[in-house]
Amino acid sequence: MRIILPFVLILLLLQFKISFSQELTQPIQNFSSVQYGAASQNWDVVIDSRGIIYSANNEGLLSFDGQKWELHPLPSGAIVRSVYAHQERVYTGSYQEFGYWARNRKGELKYTSLMPLLKDYEMHNEEIWDILSFQGSIYFRSFGALYKYDQEKIIPVKNLVLNSMQVFNGKLILAIGKQGIFSLEENGELSPLPKQEILKGKTVIELEKDGKDLLIGTRNALYKFDGETFSLYEDSNLNGLLERYELNHILRISDVELVFATVKNGIIQYNKNLKNSRIYNRNSGLQNNTVLGMAVRNGKIWLGLDNGIDAINLSSPVNFYTDDTGELGAVYDVAFHNSQIYLASNTGVYQLNNNGLSLIEGAEGHSWNLEIINNQLYSNHNTGTYRIENLKFIPVESRTGSFDIIKAPENAGALLIGNYTGISIYSPENGDLWELNEVNFPVRKLIYENPGVIWASHPYEGVYRIGLENDLKEHKFIRKIGNPNKKGNYRADVFKVNNQIAVLKDNTWFKYNSFTDSLEIFGDLKDYQNHRLLVEANNGYWFTNVNTNGLVYTDFKDLKLQLSFKELNGRLVKGNEKVIPFNDSIFYLTLNDGFARINLNDLVREKKNENLSEPIIYHFSGSGQSYDLTSIPTIPYTTAREVVIGVALPDSDASGLFYELQGRNGLKGKVENGEIKFQNLAYGDYILMVYALSPQGVSSNTSKIEFSVMPPWYLSNLVKFFYLLIFLFLIGMIYWFNRLKLKKHRRTLEQKYQKEHEERLYKIEKERLMGEINSKRKELANTTLLGARKNEVLMEIQGELSKDKDKFSNQFRLKHIMNKINREIKNKDEWNLFETNFNELHEDFFKDLLSTYPKLSNKDLKLCSYLKMNMSSKEIAPLMGITVRGVEVHRYRLRKKMKLDPKENLTNFFIKNF
Repeated sequence: MRIILPFVLILLLLQFKISFSQELTQPIQNFSSVQYGAASQNWDVVIDSRGIIYSANNEGLLSFDGQKWELHPLPSGAIVRSVYAHQERVYTGSYQEFGYWARNRKGELKYTSLMPLLKDYEMHNEEIWDILSFQGSIYFRSFGALYKYDQEKIIPVKNLVLNSMQVFNGKLILAIGKQGIFSLEENGELSPLPKQEILKGKTVIELEKDGKDLLIGTRNALYKFDGETFSLYEDSNLNGLLERYELNHILRISDVELVFATVKNGIIQYNKNLKNSRIYNRNSGLQNNTVLGMAVRNGKIWLGLDNGIDAINLSSPVNFYTDDTGELGAVYDVAFHNSQIYLASNTGVYQLNNNGLSLIEGAEGHSWNLEIINNQLYSNHNTGTYRIENLKFIPVESRTGSFDIIKAPENAGALLIGNYTGISIYSPENGDLWELNEVNFPVRKLIYENPGVIWASHPYEGVYRIGLENDLKEHKFIRKIGNPNKKGNYRADVFKVNNQIAVLKDNTWFKYNSFTDSLEIFGDLKDYQNHRLLVEANNGYWFTNVNTNGLVYTDFKDLKLQLSFKELNGRLVKGNEKVIPFNDSIFYLTLNDGFARINLNDLVREKKNENLSEPIIYHFSGSGQSYDLTSIPTIPYTTAREVVIGVALPDSDASGLFYELQGRNGLKGKVENGEIKFQNLAYGDYILMVYALSPQGVSSNTSKIEFSVMPPWYLSNLVKFFYLLIFLFLIGMIYWFNRLKLKKHRRTLEQKYQKEHEERLYKIEKERLMGEINSKRKELANTTLLGARKNEVLMEIQGELSKDKDKFSNQFRLKHIMNKINREIKNKDEWNLFETNFNELHEDFFKDLLSTYPKLSNKDLKLCSYLKMNMSSKEIAPLMGITVRGVEVHRYRLRKKMKLDPKENLTNFFIKNF
């Protein structure tokens, strides 16, 4: 920690602060022609009631809504010379042209020319240079005439040389050439103001109301009118500046402050009570010294320049010093010593005073740190460690570069130096220098835990705890403290917070527990993860947020202030930020190309009164088609492929603008460049909420817009109606089909039942017929067997008779009996009856047999039928009236006639095939 300086030195430093204050400037935003996308020259600037900035530009009307710039060219493409915001309109004047701009129902800024209201009146090469409102009417001033617009018509008031106009004490005041100052009466006549001899022969270029006074400006002097007499403004120093820099415009920004725009040297901020002036010009950060227009709102003044547009936050608690030459580079430390300010940067160590920067002799190169110990200024440099005396670098250690230097508490004369290779101990009394053994790693920072223990941070490998002997010659121990979360140790840093050793590793805070000799989570800093501690001073702590690159100040109680990266002009030296306490309220912050001075008391007041304007939703389009904002936009589904919502946040201290989309596609995000873009939104109803957040996390009032995305054509109401019809048709078709199916099923069941019934009947009939057939087959078999038996008996009788025929006396009678027996054996009636019964059982047997074997005889057919009945030769022989041998011979002949294989069984052949 830095040694507290004696009270006397503090007074000297305060005196230094006052003498150096002229070098510091308020934050300045520069908007170049490339950034706003228009011409360089901006003739006039105005701010409307919502905080939107309008500029009269060579290429048209420029607008800035806090998010983005837009150029609105005139239809003629002429230069806009003047601009004036009144109620919902923005009036502009140009060459032989004047009119107003207003947003239509779609949020588009459209121009309406008032020239047609002049009818037959002709302007003569006139340009409108000034516009104001008075008693409900709008007045347009050129250098040759005055025109009045009463919302219905344009009235040419006067044709004369007009240089300026202003409203004062309820009257319209006009500056007419070199004639003086006049008031325009209700009857249209001009009345000169009294006692203005002091202005005789002078050309008045500007009029401005200042409380009860009217300020009158010429090119080289300032006058005032108190309602009765004119006089030269009492501050001769101010008039001297105006004469030197050439007055152009006057702007009253508060009861006690005025701003004068000049042609040659920027602006002059003037305090009437203190009678002091502050100049902002190119050296201060303006883009150009010729200021053509001014406007102020909430402490921020906007300047229309001959080359660009600038904005100066006159009420900012942060002031900046900037080296525009580029010589200084990135500043790593600031020190105040013997009423001088010293800057350590990547290009060397410099002294800074009212005469500018001067490089310390021999201090070229990167310097990391400046430290005042025992009223001696030291520098930790890339080439070593040095004392700074009489603007010279005097080596302390030049063996290697160093990062840090601290005083040993128990050895008043000894200093510890953290260098690129370890730790060195230096005695300023006798110049002795030695190294601490076995510390062979780079040491970026040193912190004392107690008189016998120090902590050293390695740039890449974490932190070490080192025990020291009293004489600082030897160490007791060197212990690397591990990381509890097992992650890396890159950029680990060590601090002392409330007398506790705190270590930041991987953006997580730990504290050292001496009982366990290890690190544990630091609960008091749980809200400051991802924050690196910069300094502890006056019971307050400065952190840098590694995520947002902003600063945080807190007392760990009720106070928590945040400075965004934007508020610091985006100039922080990332990773090497440093805050240097000057006194209880003033802190210095290192930056690229300079430094900033922060007034903590003013910062507290400002942050408690942050201006958070309500966001403005001014445009809604889908795929390039704009929609009316006075009703709920309803966009086709195809248009929802790309929905763009224009959002403005004018005149706000917010650090960001955010949105939340409520609906089927729930989305959140940050607004970029004043536009919110959604792609491929699903159909349905949506609510878009837009809000701003301050650096302190405070939310502004929310603006919202409701809109709907129509369903695709195949989900539209008409198509849904057709879907319903189709659905009903399908239901009807299904019902009809089911009815048909039911009928068919019923018919099928009936047919099946009928078929089953018929099959049952057929089966019954078949069984009956089969029974009859079987019965007939049995009957036929029985009849045939009986016939065979009969014939067999007859043949036996015939045989017996033949044996004893000689014994018969009546041979004729015997022959008659024999013939009768033969006839009975060969009875055709029996065969016919057999054939009839056989055909009933075996229908088409003979027909099929003859179709296959047409050469078969009747005797052959008879044998075939007997074989079909599975009768043996012995059974067949009586029926055919032949012997069994004759049957066998007949069978042989039949097989041959039918050309059957001898091995083929005739009975099986006939049964299977016929």
